[in-house]
Amino acid sequence: MFSLLGWQLPGPLARTVNLFSQASGALALFVIGGTLVGLQVKGMRRLVARIAFGKLILHPLAVLLLLLWLVPISDPQLRTVVVLTAAMPMMGIYPILAQKHGLEDLAAAALLVTTIASFFTLSALLWGLKHVPVWG
Repeated sequence: MFSLLGWQLPGPLARTVNLFSQASGALALFVIGGTLVGLQVKGMRRLVARIAFGKLILHPLAVLLLLLWLVPISDPQLRTVVVLTAAMPMMGIYPILAQKHGLEDLAAAALLVTTIASFFTLSALLWGLKHVPVWG
């Protein structure tokens, strides 16, 4: 709203918001790393695999199908960006949000697996988007 209206935050408040925004990425990495230390993956492999499959395969596929049949976007670059955004692993704040429900261990393990696996799934998706003529 501030951006649309061209308003500026008062100096002290702007510095505070800027400080929090600069620290949030490092803080998320610290929390994820602390959660992963000594994490026992026994009993959560199947659930982590389901989360990773859903995020890296089903989510982009659902978005792709939605774009092809229900929401026709004429700009091919915009369609590509939307599908690639859906194919990214979850954000680093995922384990922090899961703490409220006591699932930070599962969320951190899923984040680690999806981040590693996304190297392969994103590479395959980029190749497919470039070589599949249906996309246009």
